[in-house]
Amino acid sequence: MKNYIFFFFILALAFTSCDGRNRALESNEERVSKSKLSITDIEVIKYIPEKPIRSITDTIIDSKINIKVSYYSSPNKTVEVLHIDKNNQKIKTYYRAFESKIQVVKNNKLLFIKTLSKDNFLTEESNFWNDAVLQYVWLDEFESTDNNYKFYCSFLVPETESYKMYSIHYNNLGNKTIKLIETS
Repeated sequence: MKNYIFFFFILALAFTSCDGRNRALESNEERVSKSKLSITDIEVIKYIPEKPIRSITDTIIDSKINIKVSYYSSPNKTVEVLHIDKNNQKIKTYYRAFESKIQVVKNNKLLFIKTLSKDNFLTEESNFWNDAVLQYVWLDEFESTDNNYKFYCSFLVPETESYKMYSIHYNNLGNKTIKLIETS
C-alpha cells in the first residue's frame, strides 16, 4: 500500500511540474529562437476587411422611382499585397474585392438590375486593374432624371495613391455609358 501512495505522489508531482508555466512567460521571439525556425520563416496573413461587408442604400428620387444600391465584398475575390518588414518577415495582406448591385424600379416595375465590378472597366492598363479594388459607388440624385440615372464610382490600388473615378449613366433599358472623370 505504501508503494501505491508513493507511486501516486510521484505521478501527481510529474503532472503538476509539466504544465507549461515556464513557456507561458516566454515571448513569441524567444519561442521561435529556441526552435529551428527563424522569424523570416513565419508568414503573417491579413484580410482587409476581416469579415465580409454589405451596405444597402435605398433612394426614392420621386414618387415613381426607387433606386437601391447594394455594395458588398466579394467572398472569393481578393487583391494580394506582399510586404517584407524590418525583420525580413513576410506579411501578406489580402484586400477583398467589392461589387455593387444597382436595382432601378419605376412605377413599381423593375426596369433593370446591373452589377458593377472592376470587370466592367478593364482597359489596356492591366497593372492598374489587376491591383485595383472598387472603393465607392453612389447615386447622383440631382443629376438623375426619369430616363437617365447617374452614378459615380471610384477604384483604388491599395496602399498607393493610384485611383480612377468614373461617371456611369444608365437609361431605362439598363444600357450604360461610362466616362472617366479623374485619375492619378
